[in-house]
Amino acid sequence: METALIKGKAIPKFDSALIAFLGTPEVDSLTRQSIRQFGIENSEGEIYRIVGAENDMVYATLIDRVRDLRYRIEPLRDQGFHHFKAIARIPPEL
Repeated sequence: METALIKGKAIPKFDSALIAFLGTPEVDSLTRQSIRQFGIENSEGEIYRIVGAENDMVYATLIDRVRDLRYRIEPLRDQGFHHFKAIARIPPEL
């Protein structure tokens, strides 16, 4: 598992706490081992961070952790996003 910021997007003040909670190492860009990915949105509704997992089990664990924080997970149906499977929508209280 790994995570990377998307350049030019606003980083929320809670980002470092979120990454610590997820327990994912931060990298400059995701590697090929991240076969399952999801985006995390910021307060502006833009995806600012991508989280990648090396298998379905790790992906499901990461999604569950984000759900525990009350993020709404929106699966992507478009097959054009080969590895990118969902967006974690920010909870209203943040």
